Amino acid sequence: MHAYKDQQSTPNSNHAPLSDGSIAGLFAHQQQRSLLKQQLSTQVSPTLTKKELQTLNAGTATTILQAHKPSRELVTPLFNSLFTAYNAVYQRADIAYAERSQQFISKHGLVMAPDYCIHTMKDGLRVSAYMRAIDKAITALIGGGQEKIFIAYPACGPFAPLLLPLLSHYQQQGLSGERLRITLIDIQPGAINSLHRLITELGLQEYIQQMYCGDACSYNAPMLFDLVIVEAMQHGFSREGHFAIAHHFAQQLSNNGYLIPQQVDVHAMLNVAQLEYVEQWRNEGLGDQRLSEKLAAITKQRTELGVVMSITAQSLRAIAPSQIEQQALIGAATLTIPQLAEHANKQTLSLYTQISLFADERLGLYDSGITHPLPDLSVCINFVPNDPQADDTLANSGDTLKFYYSLSGLPGFLVIKE
Repeated sequence: MHAYKDQQSTPNSNHAPLSDGSIAGLFAHQQQRSLLKQQLSTQVSPTLTKKELQTLNAGTATTILQAHKPSRELVTPLFNSLFTAYNAVYQRADIAYAERSQQFISKHGLVMAPDYCIHTMKDGLRVSAYMRAIDKAITALIGGGQEKIFIAYPACGPFAPLLLPLLSHYQQQGLSGERLRITLIDIQPGAINSLHRLITELGLQEYIQQMYCGDACSYNAPMLFDLVIVEAMQHGFSREGHFAIAHHFAQQLSNNGYLIPQQVDVHAMLNVAQLEYVEQWRNEGLGDQRLSEKLAAITKQRTELGVVMSITAQSLRAIAPSQIEQQALIGAATLTIPQLAEHANKQTLSLYTQISLFADERLGLYDSGITHPLPDLSVCINFVPNDPQADDTLANSGDTLKFYYSLSGLPGFLVIKE
């Protein structure tokens, strides 16, 4: 039996009616069209039997784990096929439209609609790197003589894509639910309803200790976890509540437990926005070889400033946010802008993450949507904007920048000149 807790308060999911000049109504209309297209696509796709779905799920994980180094060419078709199969189950599930489409800002950050979260599975290098890291962590725990391994996956979404394929693989290998005890957590009722259906179709009920519907940062387990899996971030470590969730669960790790990712490093760099965000993507595919060539060229145009913030289980336990004007802030690094060449004007400050998942599994710049650089257009280096705003930070070569991480509203970095 699943210990299923209903969310105490469900955000208002009512949409404004469609009317002339109504942005909310137009957004609702677009969401309805998107959902209809997904449902039509599912109808024309062949429906897999339970056995075929289970075989595909396990086979995907096995292929990823056995690969020497997964490439885009390998993972993209694998996860596209798995997405199609999962999505067919999701569309057949009895989930109300409001539960599929509601999106809101919680006190910890953006909570995406389940209809959008399902597409995480298509970010193949991200999902495969997490899966390989999780497998290595579980292998290490088993090797350490752990009898039962308690695993938490907060903000898991409607597909729990980082874990469910692995469970089918373990089931085939004879690693039973007696050893792996999984807690799945999501604030969206639609995500939990999807997981109930998907886990039943995949025959993975034996592994699930609990499915909890509610704010992950309010969840306190009766035991400590040996493994916590968190992936709730967007590029530039922004918008979603990854920090708050990881901070909360770092306190609930066992002495020998692992937090995945083990380390998230946020870097700052200066670049030329037109080259970084426009020219390098123009009329080009993104195969591994071509991407490597393009990145090598664009790297020459960047100036690395350094690490803004490093997040580990240990650092999370030690961090205590401060309050300024009722806003929760964390002080981060102070970095100096080097002397730049005279022609290096109109520099853009951009933030990007490098993610060390477990052992040698990593995600670097451009490996995934969550590691793409994020420009901070309010920071102007060596130029004055044509339309300056009150909160712009104007800086030049030799100036020092102080970084803060804001946890209120949509999380993200604030930069001031010292």
